Amino acid sequence: MCEQLEAKDSRRMAAKHNRRSYLDYTAQGLYGPKCVIFPSADPQQCGEALFNSPVEGDGTREEEGHEVDLERSYSSELHLKWLSPPTTVLLIKKINDEEATKRFKEFTSWIVQEKVLSVVAEPAVFSEPQVTEDLTYRAVLSKLATWNEDHSQKEVLKNVDLIVCIGGDGTLLYTATLFPEGIPPVIGFHMGSLGFLTPFQLDSFKSVIDRVLQGDASVTLRYRLGCTIRSPQCLPSLSNHPGDERIKAIEASPSKLKGCMRLLIVNEVVIDRGTSPYLTNLEVSINERLITTVQGDGLIVATPTGSTAYSLAAGASMVHPSVPCMIITPICPHSLSFRPIVVPAGVEILIRVAPESRSSAWVAVDGRNRQEIKQGDSLVITNSCWSIPTINNTGDVTDWFDSLAVCLNWNSRKSQKQMKL
Repeated sequence: MCEQLEAKDSRRMAAKHNRRSYLDYTAQGLYGPKCVIFPSADPQQCGEALFNSPVEGDGTREEEGHEVDLERSYSSELHLKWLSPPTTVLLIKKINDEEATKRFKEFTSWIVQEKVLSVVAEPAVFSEPQVTEDLTYRAVLSKLATWNEDHSQKEVLKNVDLIVCIGGDGTLLYTATLFPEGIPPVIGFHMGSLGFLTPFQLDSFKSVIDRVLQGDASVTLRYRLGCTIRSPQCLPSLSNHPGDERIKAIEASPSKLKGCMRLLIVNEVVIDRGTSPYLTNLEVSINERLITTVQGDGLIVATPTGSTAYSLAAGASMVHPSVPCMIITPICPHSLSFRPIVVPAGVEILIRVAPESRSSAWVAVDGRNRQEIKQGDSLVITNSCWSIPTINNTGDVTDWFDSLAVCLNWNSRKSQKQMKL
């Protein structure tokens, strides 16, 4: 009897933990001013009532005459909900691409004239001849907003409710750099080949955008990492802030980093030897405990989203983007036993260029911001609280496996012939 009571108490505690997770998902402002993300297609299924009735011994409860399985109630599938109708769309396209520009004009004309929504575009669009010299497009062009000397980027983007990307995965990665904090839902349209982040075809843009504006959309929350580059002169003035509070404090107060650089990562951060002929010598610590020393060409710390990029090419496993983790992958290690590992999302990874290293190292984040770090410099990598909500075509699991099959030909082979007896 006591064991049964203890088991029920444990399940109630688990339910309370799930409740906190649910409330975190629905926090207003994380994904734009008018959007929240629910872990169920029916928000009522995840409402307060789910946690108020007792949990039975088999992990179920009775509700309105039928049994509800709590484990199935907390599906990994997330869905979009608008608190009020969206009014502003940010449209980002591949710059100086003729086909992307043609589609951009189609998209914006339809959104402005038929959907009667405000459209924001980046300043580079207004310098493209294909846009500015088109007389038939000038009426629409005059209604597009952007940021400039009079209106800062942060001021303009804080009112964006939805983001539409035309291009490829690189276009979406660039878009993420525009939002160092909360980012609205992103619809990715691919051009020519299917990408992992851009599952939609351009020809279906009207039906896709209509569906999303109505709130009928499955969402994948893609974890971002925060990377702080520190030199020995950089004092960890925010070290008293634990966990996520420390991350929020750092992102909210970059001036307190005393010269350190804080970067957000969608795919991976890469530390390599650059042009040096010597091996890198990197000390890797997790939660302030030295784990190993890397001697090789370098190291990759990837998000689940980035597990199908450079990390995969270096020999690591592919991880679904909804899995909360980080992947540590060595690049050509000078050791037969150094294999990639997966660590929980909540840990703090510190990578330091050893003082006795023969040369400095180089750091790049998502292929950008490449810079040199000297002996004694270090990187602190943690999970960021600012995830990216990307709109799915059919579902988070289906889209991911479709991308594996189309982009990587995953497990593609001829079927074995049937044996005739």
